[in-house]
Amino acid sequence: MKRALFWVLILVVVSVGSFNLVWAAQGPPRPDPRVETVRAYLRLDDQQFRSFLTLLQTRAETIEPLLRTLGEQERQLARLLRDPNAEPAAIGSVVIVIRNTRGQIEAAEDVFRKGFLDILNEDQKRKLTGLERFIENQRAAPAFLSLGLIEVDLGPEPQRTIQKSLGLDPLN
Repeated sequence: MKRALFWVLILVVVSVGSFNLVWAAQGPPRPDPRVETVRAYLRLDDQQFRSFLTLLQTRAETIEPLLRTLGEQERQLARLLRDPNAEPAAIGSVVIVIRNTRGQIEAAEDVFRKGFLDILNEDQKRKLTGLERFIENQRAAPAFLSLGLIEVDLGPEPQRTIQKSLGLDPLN
């Protein structure tokens, strides 16, 4: 019995050692691909990238506790709303606390975004502004197309595909 336990222990030690060697060979986990995309798209230099990573970490350290608090507050509000004898003043005070917590989260997000803009040069800011406009246009385009307010000559097949996706297929 002791001999079997000894071999099991040896097997566990070897397995753990093998895992550590594999992990060491692979290196640390890859960073978030979104972060790498931002770095590549804006061509952040090393200093800008380090500042960006610091901003991300600071935002997480600030917002994560607020999100946990907000979750607790929303659960408290849900409990009060289910209670037929709950005092309206208690419900109102929890709603106010929730609004204040959301305001703190928004303020932290604003600080993050301002800090991010502060590390960018003018060319990078222009590129980011162009991306924002593109996103706004992407949201607005279907409404304008579906109402016939703009006409885009995409050729017959792409135009039919768009019309079909909007439920406006003239052949059906």
